[in-house]
Order: sequence, then structure tokens, then C-alpha cells
Amino acid sequence: MQYQSKGALQHLNPIFLLVGVVLLGAAAFVPPLFRSAMIAMAIAAIVLAPLPQGTRGVVFVTMIGMATGTASINLFAVGIFQGPITKEFGWTQSQYSAVTLVGTLVTVATALYIGRLFDRQGVRRWALICVTLFGFALISLYWLTPSLLHFYAIFAIVPIIGAGTSSIAYSRVIAAWFDHRRGQAFGAALAGIGIGGAVLASMSQYLIGAVGWRGAWFGLGALSLLVTLPLILWKLKDSPADVGLGLDGQALEPVAANNLAAVKNTLPLLGYTGAESRRMFRFWQMWIAFLLLAFGIGGVLIPLVPILRARGIQPEQAAAISGALGLALIVGRAFAGFLMDRFFVPLVAAIILIFPLVGVTLLALDANGTTALIAAVCVGLAGGAELDVIAVLITRYFGNLAYAENYGWQYAAWTFGSGSAALTTNLVYDAWGTHTPALWVYVCMFAISLLMVLRLGRYPELPVTART
Repeated sequence: MQYQSKGALQHLNPIFLLVGVVLLGAAAFVPPLFRSAMIAMAIAAIVLAPLPQGTRGVVFVTMIGMATGTASINLFAVGIFQGPITKEFGWTQSQYSAVTLVGTLVTVATALYIGRLFDRQGVRRWALICVTLFGFALISLYWLTPSLLHFYAIFAIVPIIGAGTSSIAYSRVIAAWFDHRRGQAFGAALAGIGIGGAVLASMSQYLIGAVGWRGAWFGLGALSLLVTLPLILWKLKDSPADVGLGLDGQALEPVAANNLAAVKNTLPLLGYTGAESRRMFRFWQMWIAFLLLAFGIGGVLIPLVPILRARGIQPEQAAAISGALGLALIVGRAFAGFLMDRFFVPLVAAIILIFPLVGVTLLALDANGTTALIAAVCVGLAGGAELDVIAVLITRYFGNLAYAENYGWQYAAWTFGSGSAALTTNLVYDAWGTHTPALWVYVCMFAISLLMVLRLGRYPELPVTART
């Protein structure tokens, strides 16, 4: 196969740029509740514009899939329902928030195995099944009872039945579709989680006010079934060869006419098996680096508002700062990929890690006002880029042969770190009356993570594996 990468400007679609600009302008005229969602959709259009023709559909679908999938629901929707549900059932805040830990533990346990399934059987069929089951699981919350076990049970099975809506699944598709434009594509697709945060937060808040929290859960489930599912059925393909394309949307050389198997055999399958990868020191070096990074990011990003309030910042200002963090998360995720396609990825990752190091240092020094805003944006930029970095590093150091399996292991480290760190931050505050000791520990974690990423070394020459 003859392949040559083209510059981003050669593929630039002016229609997508125009849509993005129009949406940005319209954001000034919509109610504040929907402003972040409008800006998020504008960013989505802008980051899709430079992608090669023929690839925007699959990237857009993975973006929407992650915007409405398990990660977005757990990160951005569950917290919005906390007030009305605890008020109706009389649950304590800690009883409700424990559902996040339940989901985290199940995700960590299953992430180690579901990636292998996607590598062997592809993603499309499982995405269709999982989006359907996930949608009905959310709808079932309309009939939630006052039993905590009922609540925990639903969010314990969601990471399993919704595995095909996770970044493990969708990033597996992107890894199969792209090579030279992989960072850019990962950035656009994984921005879906941040976009989902903006859209789901607005939608959930509106629905709770309009039809109550039960009706809001029903609405989120219907969103998966009526929007995400048809899009996946229409556009999600496991390989570019399924639509007659090569990597990065390139046209393939003529092969046996109408012979799909022959077309797929022209696409390279590179790298190591999951078992081979886990025998490498570099794999565990990366695992520890991202565990530390996730612990630091999660320990600040999730309880950011309480941290700001403890520093005397008023609720309205804290909410505005939190909103700025959300937009920074989208920007960091959407545009980090452009850098990773053009520069050595560990160096890009190290530069990104400087932002949370600076941001959390400012918070530890009692940042307030503009300084607190800068700190939140710094954390958001890094929090937005982390999954992009993990995805690209895996493909560069271990290849795409067992991509989803290797990503699943790294994602488990990230999920465990980010999911458990908020509890640690709160425990430190309960014991010391301040978040500052935890914040300084997180600064040290960022520094160690930065050094470990820089020491990953040059990309290896990946072995080629014959397709069977």
C-alpha cells in the first residue's frame, strides 16, 4: 500500500469551520444553562474540520458515543442527580456518592478483559448491543426504589453492559482507522467525554426541572437509544477497509475487485500481543506514571468546588471556575492530538503535565480569584489530554495488534487512580481541616509522573504480524 500523509490544511473542510464559528456566536444568545453545551458543540465541529474526507463520520460517531456513554454519565450526570434523589429518599451524601466507587471498582476489574474481546471480535457489534442495554439501564432508573442496594446494583452492572460505550471500545476503532493522523483523531474522538459533560450537565439540569429526576433519567436513556444507537448503526465501522479506504482515509491501491478480505490484508497489523507487552518494563513504567497522574488529577478535579469553597471563594464564583475547567478539559482533549501528530509524544505529554503541576501548586498556595481560575484551567487542560496521551503512547510503543487489551490495562490504572483520589482528598480534609497537605502530595505525584513519561525512550521498531 502506498501511503503518504497530507497536511491538515489539505483536508480542511470550510463547512465544519463555518458551523463551529456560527455555534460560537450563537452561544452568546442562548440561556446560560445551555451556553457551555453550545460552545462544546462548536469545538466539536472545529476539530472535525481538518480530518481527511471519509473519516469524519466514524470520528463523529465515536465522539457522540463517548459523549453519551458510561464515562460521561458517571463523571457529569450522576452528581447532578445527587440533590433531588437524596432529598426524596433521605440518603446521606456519602451513601449516594459511594455509587461512584462501586462503578470504579467494577470498571477496573472488567477493563483488564474487555479489551481482549474487542481486539478479537471488533467493536461494532458490541457497541450496538451495549448502547441498547445501557440506554434501557438508564431508563430503568425511572423506577428506582429507596433501596441503596438497588441503586448500587444498577451502577455495578452499567460498566459491564455498557463496556461497548467506553473509551476502550471507541478508541480501538480510532486506532484501526488512523496512523499519521492518529493523535488528531484521538483528540477529536475523546473530546466527546468533555462535550458530553457540557451537554449532559445542561440537559440533565433542564430535564430535572421540567419533568423531575425520574423523567430526566428516562430522557438520558432515550438519548442513547434514539440518537447514539442509529448513528452507530449508520457510521461505526471497525476498519477503514469496510468502506474501501486505507489508514487516515487514503485511497488504496487496486486489489482484487470487491474482495473485502484482500483490502483488509493491505492494512498493517503491528506490535506486540498483550502478554508480550506486559512483560516489558516500559509497560509498567507507563502504568505507574498514569496511575500517579490520575490520582493527582482526580484528587483535585472531582472535589474542586469544595476545595475552592474552603479557600473562601463564593459558591457562584466556584461554579463559574468549575465551568471554566470543563471547557479547558474539552480544549485540552481536542487539541493535544495536533501536537502529538507532529512532535515526540512523551515530550508533549511532559509539557502537558507542567500545567497541573503549576495549577495545583497555586491551589496549595491558597489561590483565589483570578489565580484560582488559572489553576482550574491548568488542571482542566491536563485532565482533558490524559486519555489521548495514553491512547497514542500505546500505539507508538506497543502497536495496534492488542491495542484494546493494552489500553484496558492502562485505563484501569487511570480509573482506579481518579476514582479513589477524591475520597482521599476528603479524608485529608476531615482529619486536618484543610486540603493543602493532599494538594502538595499531588504536586509531587505530577513531578514523578512527568519524569517517568520523559524516560520512556524512543519508539521501538514494531514487529509486523500477518492477518489470519
